[in-house]
Parts: sequence; structure tokens; C-alpha cells
Amino acid sequence: MASWTGITAVTAYSPVLLRQAGYSSIKQSGLAGGLNTIGIVGTIISAQIVDRLSRRKCLIGDAFGLFLVNIVAAALYEGSRADPSKAAQIAPAAVTMFFLFNLVYASTWGTVAFLIPTEIFPSEMRAQGNGFGITGWAIGVGMTVLVNPIMFGVLESRTYFLFAGLNLLWCPIVYLFYPETAGRSLESIEAMFESSSPLYTKMEATYKDAGNGDVLANRQLSVNRTSENGVKFTVDEDSVLDHEKV
Repeated sequence: MASWTGITAVTAYSPVLLRQAGYSSIKQSGLAGGLNTIGIVGTIISAQIVDRLSRRKCLIGDAFGLFLVNIVAAALYEGSRADPSKAAQIAPAAVTMFFLFNLVYASTWGTVAFLIPTEIFPSEMRAQGNGFGITGWAIGVGMTVLVNPIMFGVLESRTYFLFAGLNLLWCPIVYLFYPETAGRSLESIEAMFESSSPLYTKMEATYKDAGNGDVLANRQLSVNRTSENGVKFTVDEDSVLDHEKV
């Protein structure tokens, strides 16, 4: 999903788009470098907001923001095609949309899409789950890089409308199916997936039924401990937790 927001059309395909906008080779290189650099700023912003706003709000809000940016970019592209004499005047606005797109993407989808696979899998499968997430991202990036020239050749400005539609589609998908992991321990997140339904509301209900996922604090578990003199004894887990808090 992250790869189909349109990010590769802005990064990997940006030199072609900048050339079509009428920029020289030197300006193309400088602007393309700036597009990649602005991603660093977006990552810094992401570090400040992903826990405060929650993963779901970041993804939904960003998808809608990218929808709007794609609509504006499509309108500008269409305007330059309809009246080539105004292409030079429209070009700065189009470049601004590229920078805004990359900034918004890097601050949310560009980071949260990598966070979620590391958080939703059980401890014994977390490494494999993260690997699956990165593999899916790589396949999506490779696919979009290959089809971007074809889409722009056939659809032209309508390519941005396609990406806009996809971003709008991501909003209900995230709202309905993506679990919220912000502010929750990795162990407690597993409680959400005890639900038989993939819907977010059902997973949240299961999480709350499990005592907000804090299964260790809500179960009377016995653990074996060994004292300093080597004598083994059994204590209640709640007592251990209370003692450790002190």
C-alpha cells in the first residue's frame, strides 16, 4: 500500500517529470536531490508524532493528505498540457507539490509502514514478520518503478488521479482493519489477535476484555525462584510484579 501512494512517481521518476516541466539538467539534479533530502525532515517529524497521534491516525490522515496533493498535481499537469505556453509558470507549483508529497509521505507512511510489521507479530515470529513486511515493500516499489513510465505514457496526468484514488481507498482499509499499536507493549498487542474477526473494532474489544492486553498482571501465575542460599520457593506472580514496581 505504501508503494502505491505514488511515492516512486515522485522520487524515482522525478527527473523525467522535471524535464517535462522545462528544467535544465543541473536544476533537475538539484531538485531531485532536494526531494530525497526533504525525506529526512519528514522522518524527524515522524519521530515526534507517531506515538502522540497514534499509528492509525497518521496513516489515515496522511493518505487523505496525499490524495489532495495528487489531485492538485494532476490539475497542474493537465493545465500545462492544455496550454503549453503556461508550463513555465505552472512548473514551480508542480515542484512544490512534489516536495510536499515527499514530506507528508516520509512523516507517516514512510516510517509507520515499517513500524507495524515489527509490532503486530508474536515475539517468536517478529523477525520473520518484519522480513515479510520489507519483502512486500520491495515488491511494491519494484512494481511501481516499472509501471510508472507506462502509466505516464498512457494515462499522462490521469496517473495522478489514479494515485489519488488509491490513497483515498487506503483510508477505509486502515480504519477498518489496522490495529492500533501505539503506547502498547509488544506482549499486550498479541491479545488483540485473539479475536476471530479482522475488524479493528472487534480486535479492540478483545484487547479490552483481556484487561488491555496486560495478561501477566491479570493472571495468577506461579513462578519458581531461588534464594541466595540456594533454597527454591514459589511465589505468586502478582507479588513479584508489586515487588518489582517498588
